[in-house]
Amino acid sequence: MYKIFLYDGTFEGFMCVAFHIISEGIGKDRAIIVSKNEYQPMFIDSVREVQNDLKTFLEMRKGIIEKADNSVFKKIYYAFLSDTKDKEGYILRYLFFVFEHGKKIKYLYSDDLVNAVEKMAKKVSREIGKYMGLMRFYETDKGFLYAKFEPENDIIKPVAFFFKGRLNEFNWVIHDVRRNKVALYDRKKLQFLNNNNLKFEVIKEDEMVQMLWKKYFKSMAIEERKNLKLQQQNMPKKYWKYLVEKN
Repeated sequence: MYKIFLYDGTFEGFMCVAFHIISEGIGKDRAIIVSKNEYQPMFIDSVREVQNDLKTFLEMRKGIIEKADNSVFKKIYYAFLSDTKDKEGYILRYLFFVFEHGKKIKYLYSDDLVNAVEKMAKKVSREIGKYMGLMRFYETDKGFLYAKFEPENDIIKPVAFFFKGRLNEFNWVIHDVRRNKVALYDRKKLQFLNNNNLKFEVIKEDEMVQMLWKKYFKSMAIEERKNLKLQQQNMPKKYWKYLVEKN
Protein backbone atom coordinates (compact mmCIF):
# COMPACT_ATOMS: atom_id res chain seq x y z
CA MET A 1 0.00 0.00 0.00
CA TYR A 2 1.16 3.51 -0.77
CA LYS A 3 1.70 5.91 2.09
CA ILE A 4 0.80 9.51 1.37
CA PHE A 5 2.93 12.23 2.95
CA LEU A 6 1.52 15.74 3.15
CA TYR A 7 3.67 18.86 3.37
CA ASP A 8 3.14 22.62 3.38
CA GLY A 9 4.02 23.21 -0.28
CA THR A 10 7.42 24.79 0.38
CA PHE A 11 10.81 23.46 -0.69
CA GLU A 12 11.89 23.24 2.94
CA GLY A 13 8.75 21.30 3.82
CA PHE A 14 9.28 18.90 0.93
CA MET A 15 12.86 18.25 2.01
CA CYS A 16 11.66 17.43 5.52
CA VAL A 17 9.29 14.81 4.11
CA ALA A 18 12.05 13.35 1.93
CA PHE A 19 14.33 13.18 4.98
CA HIS A 20 11.79 11.10 6.93
CA ILE A 21 11.09 8.77 4.00
CA ILE A 22 14.78 8.08 3.37
CA SER A 23 15.91 7.90 7.01
CA GLU A 24 13.01 5.62 8.01
CA GLY A 25 13.76 3.20 5.18
CA ILE A 26 10.46 3.67 3.38
CA GLY A 27 10.79 2.54 -0.23
CA LYS A 28 10.74 5.28 -2.85
CA ASP A 29 8.02 3.40 -4.72
CA ARG A 30 5.79 3.16 -1.64
CA ALA A 31 5.67 6.88 -0.82
CA ILE A 32 3.68 9.65 -2.46
CA ILE A 33 4.37 13.27 -1.49
CA VAL A 34 1.53 15.76 -1.96
CA SER A 35 1.12 19.41 -0.96
CA LYS A 36 -1.68 19.51 1.59
CA ASN A 37 -3.37 22.30 -0.37
CA GLU A 38 -3.70 19.96 -3.37
CA TYR A 39 -4.55 16.72 -1.57
CA GLN A 40 -7.92 15.11 -2.35
CA PRO A 41 -8.78 12.81 0.60
CA MET A 42 -9.77 9.20 -0.05
CA PHE A 43 -10.96 6.64 2.50
CA ILE A 44 -8.32 4.06 1.63
CA ASP A 45 -5.39 6.45 1.95
CA SER A 46 -2.77 6.04 4.63
CA VAL A 47 -1.88 9.67 5.32
CA ARG A 48 0.88 11.30 7.34
CA GLU A 49 1.47 15.03 7.57
CA VAL A 50 5.07 16.12 8.10
CA GLN A 51 5.79 19.50 9.65
CA ASN A 52 8.28 21.95 8.22
CA ASP A 53 11.27 21.89 10.56
CA LEU A 54 14.37 24.02 9.95
CA LYS A 55 16.73 21.61 11.74
CA THR A 56 15.53 18.70 9.61
CA PHE A 57 15.81 20.73 6.41
CA LEU A 58 19.37 21.82 7.22
CA GLU A 59 20.37 18.24 8.04
CA MET A 60 18.96 17.06 4.71
CA ARG A 61 20.72 19.84 2.84
CA LYS A 62 24.00 19.04 4.56
CA GLY A 63 23.63 15.37 3.66
CA ILE A 64 23.06 16.12 -0.03
CA ILE A 65 26.01 18.50 -0.26
CA GLU A 66 28.34 16.09 1.55
CA LYS A 67 27.23 13.12 -0.54
CA ALA A 68 27.25 15.01 -3.86
CA ASP A 69 27.93 18.77 -3.90
CA ASN A 70 26.27 22.17 -3.79
CA SER A 71 25.47 22.16 -7.52
CA VAL A 72 23.37 19.01 -7.07
CA PHE A 73 21.48 20.63 -4.20
CA LYS A 74 20.82 23.70 -6.36
CA LYS A 75 19.61 21.45 -9.17
CA ILE A 76 17.15 19.81 -6.78
CA TYR A 77 15.91 23.23 -5.64
CA TYR A 78 15.41 24.46 -9.21
CA ALA A 79 13.63 21.22 -10.15
CA PHE A 80 11.26 21.78 -7.23
CA LEU A 81 10.38 25.24 -8.58
CA SER A 82 9.30 23.62 -11.84
CA ASP A 83 5.65 23.45 -12.86
CA THR A 84 6.15 19.79 -13.83
CA LYS A 85 3.35 17.49 -12.77
CA ASP A 86 4.38 15.09 -9.96
CA LYS A 87 7.66 16.92 -9.48
CA GLU A 88 7.76 15.59 -5.91
CA GLY A 89 7.85 12.01 -7.19
CA TYR A 90 10.66 12.72 -9.64
CA ILE A 91 12.76 14.55 -7.05
CA LEU A 92 12.21 11.95 -4.33
CA ARG A 93 13.47 9.16 -6.58
CA TYR A 94 16.36 11.41 -7.63
CA LEU A 95 17.28 11.93 -3.96
CA PHE A 96 17.49 8.16 -3.48
CA PHE A 97 19.89 8.14 -6.45
CA VAL A 98 21.96 10.92 -4.86
CA PHE A 99 22.49 8.98 -1.64
CA GLU A 100 23.21 5.81 -3.62
CA HIS A 101 25.62 7.21 -6.23
CA GLY A 102 26.97 10.41 -4.64
CA LYS A 103 28.93 12.66 -7.00
CA LYS A 104 28.49 10.15 -9.83
CA ILE A 105 24.85 11.32 -10.10
CA LYS A 106 26.02 14.15 -12.36
CA TYR A 107 27.35 11.70 -14.93
CA LEU A 108 24.45 9.27 -15.18
CA TYR A 109 23.40 10.78 -18.50
CA SER A 110 21.76 7.60 -19.74
CA ASP A 111 19.30 7.41 -16.85
CA ASP A 112 15.80 8.71 -17.68
CA LEU A 113 15.13 9.95 -14.16
CA VAL A 114 18.38 11.90 -13.96
CA ASN A 115 17.68 13.44 -17.37
CA ALA A 116 14.14 14.37 -16.35
CA VAL A 117 15.31 16.24 -13.24
CA GLU A 118 18.10 17.85 -15.26
CA LYS A 119 15.57 19.17 -17.79
CA MET A 120 13.28 20.47 -15.04
CA ALA A 121 16.15 22.37 -13.41
CA LYS A 122 17.44 23.78 -16.72
CA LYS A 123 13.98 24.99 -17.69
CA VAL A 124 13.70 26.88 -14.40
CA SER A 125 17.24 28.25 -14.65
CA ARG A 126 16.60 29.61 -18.15
CA GLU A 127 13.37 31.30 -17.07
CA ILE A 128 15.06 32.92 -14.07
CA GLY A 129 17.76 34.27 -16.38
CA LYS A 130 15.16 35.68 -18.78
CA TYR A 131 13.32 37.60 -16.06
CA MET A 132 16.52 38.96 -14.57
CA GLY A 133 16.83 40.98 -17.76
CA LEU A 134 13.17 41.48 -18.67
CA MET A 135 11.55 42.62 -15.42
CA ARG A 136 10.10 46.15 -15.72
CA PHE A 137 9.45 48.24 -12.58
CA TYR A 138 6.97 51.12 -12.33
CA GLU A 139 6.60 53.78 -9.66
CA THR A 140 3.39 53.68 -7.61
CA ASP A 141 1.39 56.19 -5.60
CA LYS A 142 2.56 54.42 -2.42
CA GLY A 143 6.18 55.33 -3.11
CA PHE A 144 7.49 51.91 -4.05
CA LEU A 145 8.44 50.29 -7.33
CA TYR A 146 6.20 47.58 -8.70
CA ALA A 147 6.79 44.84 -11.27
CA LYS A 148 4.48 42.03 -12.29
CA PHE A 149 5.10 38.88 -14.27
CA GLU A 150 3.50 35.52 -15.07
CA PRO A 151 6.26 32.90 -15.05
CA GLU A 152 5.63 29.31 -16.02
CA ASN A 153 7.57 28.14 -12.98
CA ASP A 154 7.40 29.25 -9.35
CA ILE A 155 10.53 31.42 -9.52
CA ILE A 156 9.57 34.50 -7.51
CA LYS A 157 12.10 33.76 -4.74
CA PRO A 158 15.30 33.49 -6.82
CA VAL A 159 14.20 36.44 -8.97
CA ALA A 160 13.47 38.55 -5.89
CA PHE A 161 16.83 37.74 -4.29
CA PHE A 162 18.53 38.79 -7.52
CA PHE A 163 16.80 42.20 -7.44
CA LYS A 164 17.49 42.57 -3.73
CA GLY A 165 21.14 42.78 -4.70
CA ARG A 166 20.51 45.12 -7.64
CA LEU A 167 17.81 47.44 -6.25
CA ASN A 168 18.70 47.52 -2.56
CA GLU A 169 18.26 51.32 -2.33
CA PHE A 170 14.57 51.16 -3.25
CA ASN A 171 11.35 49.83 -1.77
CA TRP A 172 9.78 47.44 -4.28
CA VAL A 173 7.25 44.71 -4.90
CA ILE A 174 7.44 41.88 -7.43
CA HIS A 175 4.07 40.30 -8.15
CA ASP A 176 3.59 36.81 -9.59
CA VAL A 177 0.15 37.34 -11.09
CA ARG A 178 -0.30 33.70 -12.03
CA ARG A 179 0.16 32.40 -8.47
CA ASN A 180 -0.99 35.50 -6.60
CA LYS A 181 2.32 35.77 -4.73
CA VAL A 182 4.35 38.87 -3.94
CA ALA A 183 7.91 39.58 -2.89
CA LEU A 184 8.09 42.72 -0.75
CA TYR A 185 11.39 44.53 -0.08
CA ASP A 186 11.60 47.56 2.26
CA ARG A 187 15.37 48.26 2.05
CA LYS A 188 15.85 46.14 5.19
CA LYS A 189 14.30 42.74 4.62
CA LEU A 190 12.70 40.70 1.89
CA GLN A 191 9.33 39.08 2.59
CA PHE A 192 7.21 36.67 0.57
CA LEU A 193 3.45 36.98 0.95
CA ASN A 194 0.20 36.04 -0.69
CA ASN A 195 -1.28 39.00 -2.56
CA ASN A 196 -4.57 39.50 -0.72
CA ASN A 197 -4.92 43.24 -0.16
CA LEU A 198 -2.19 44.93 -2.19
CA LYS A 199 -3.82 48.16 -3.38
CA PHE A 200 -2.06 50.95 -5.24
CA GLU A 201 -1.99 52.83 -8.52
CA VAL A 202 0.81 53.44 -10.98
CA ILE A 203 1.36 57.20 -10.92
CA LYS A 204 0.43 59.25 -14.01
CA GLU A 205 3.97 60.49 -14.49
CA ASP A 206 4.93 56.93 -15.28
CA GLU A 207 3.06 57.22 -18.57
CA MET A 208 5.68 59.75 -19.67
CA VAL A 209 8.46 57.36 -18.64
CA GLN A 210 6.85 54.60 -20.70
CA MET A 211 6.52 56.89 -23.71
CA LEU A 212 10.17 57.95 -23.48
CA TRP A 213 11.28 54.35 -23.09
CA LYS A 214 9.35 53.34 -26.22
CA LYS A 215 10.89 56.21 -28.17
CA TYR A 216 14.34 55.20 -26.97
CA PHE A 217 13.73 51.60 -28.00
CA LYS A 218 12.61 52.67 -31.47
CA SER A 219 15.49 55.10 -31.91
CA MET A 220 18.06 52.43 -31.01
CA ALA A 221 16.59 49.88 -33.41
CA ILE A 222 18.12 49.76 -36.89
CA GLU A 223 15.24 49.12 -39.27
CA GLU A 224 17.42 47.45 -41.91
CA ARG A 225 18.75 44.99 -39.35
CA LYS A 226 15.42 44.15 -37.73
CA ASN A 227 15.10 40.40 -37.39
CA LEU A 228 11.77 39.51 -35.79
CA LYS A 229 12.45 35.78 -35.98
CA LEU A 230 15.70 36.15 -34.04
CA GLN A 231 13.99 38.47 -31.52
CA GLN A 232 11.35 35.84 -30.83
CA GLN A 233 14.02 33.14 -30.42
CA ASN A 234 15.87 35.23 -27.82
CA MET A 235 12.72 36.65 -26.24
CA PRO A 236 9.57 34.59 -26.93
CA LYS A 237 6.23 36.42 -27.09
CA LYS A 238 5.14 35.01 -23.73
CA TYR A 239 7.59 37.49 -22.12
CA TRP A 240 6.23 40.54 -23.99
CA LYS A 241 3.06 41.16 -21.98
CA TYR A 242 4.61 43.47 -19.37
CA LEU A 243 7.38 44.97 -21.52
CA VAL A 244 6.86 48.66 -22.25
CA GLU A 245 8.87 48.54 -25.49
CA LYS A 246 6.72 45.69 -26.85
CA ASN A 247 3.33 47.29 -26.20
